[in-house]
Amino acid sequence: MPTPSGLPINPTQAQKTNITNTALTALPPPVFTGLKLNQDIILNDFTFNCIDDYGVLWVITDIKGWWNPPAPEMPDIKRGWDDGIYDVKGRFNARELTLEGSILVSTPSMMPDARRRLVKAITLVRAGAWLKTNESPTKASYVRLSGEPNFETVNARGRVDFSIGLRAADPIKYSWNSGDPDGYTTVAIPAKSTSPSRSGLATATNVGDYPVSCYISVLGPITGPANIVNTTTNESITIVGSLRGATTKTVNTKAISNSLATIGTTTAHGLALGDTVTISGMGAPYDGEQVVDGLPTTTSFQFVVSASNVSQTSATGTVTYGPDLLEIDTYNRDVFLNGEFTNARLKLEVYNDWIKLQPGANALSFYDNGNTNSTASLTVDFRSGWLA
Repeated sequence: MPTPSGLPINPTQAQKTNITNTALTALPPPVFTGLKLNQDIILNDFTFNCIDDYGVLWVITDIKGWWNPPAPEMPDIKRGWDDGIYDVKGRFNARELTLEGSILVSTPSMMPDARRRLVKAITLVRAGAWLKTNESPTKASYVRLSGEPNFETVNARGRVDFSIGLRAADPIKYSWNSGDPDGYTTVAIPAKSTSPSRSGLATATNVGDYPVSCYISVLGPITGPANIVNTTTNESITIVGSLRGATTKTVNTKAISNSLATIGTTTAHGLALGDTVTISGMGAPYDGEQVVDGLPTTTSFQFVVSASNVSQTSATGTVTYGPDLLEIDTYNRDVFLNGEFTNARLKLEVYNDWIKLQPGANALSFYDNGNTNSTASLTVDFRSGWLA
């Protein structure tokens, strides 16, 4: 009766020799089924498909799940009184990826350090990282670990094959603009104006095959209401509150009481609690950036200082602030005013479309209905998107 391997229970010497020779035969090199040694795959600033500064060769043989669309999720809601189910919208699930490859070294002593460097790069549990493939253009997904990485030593020289499971919560693959630290492409749109003459129009081109969200930044002043419109899709966002422009006020009084400085201005200052202002020409401890902590009147404001009490007295100097910056994150549907989340959403109309950029050219417009000569400006930061 043969053994599970198919050999007889008492193999001949020739059969034993054949088994031994086969076991000692060198493994073939890893097959490059995808990208070549062009330093074209990067994870968490760790570059694969290259020979690194230590003389270690890193080869990626496949990124499973990268080239295909992510798995769809279609709700199954049965019709209560007839056959079939309701025809409802579905969505795509997170993208599941497996990074497969090999570590090749010239001597076994190089392998421990090489393995440690890779482990450090894939410690993506509490924080994620961008996985980038330098295609045309470069595409990227933000990933975390999805399971236990596997390392297997496959020959005596020290070659290690690895398999690393990754999950991209957002299944879209995004273009990565190497000229921007966050990979964004930026389109600037000065608000429509009669004098000087500006159209308030620009085009944002999503070169991918799937709609993408964007990050919109509006720099005041805005009288309001103001409109941001993707005329290609007829989606719009309306700014109902005003935004301040760059402002300078003249100081006429100063005082300090219980570590709280009170500054008076010759005209209404227009400040809000939490504003950051820059004071000049008053000397210590007033000059510099200060955060508004109190608003006793429309012509006075307060901030915290570490100084002895000073009775109110006349003063000279200037206070500058602004312009206001309104940031609209259409992916997370968050709004920030001067970097703060509190009350920022009140600057927008209750119902908005949270503009997306469809594949191809998107015609955008920006205008302030309250000011025909607006000096406001807007930028749209986006990454083109692919599903596969």
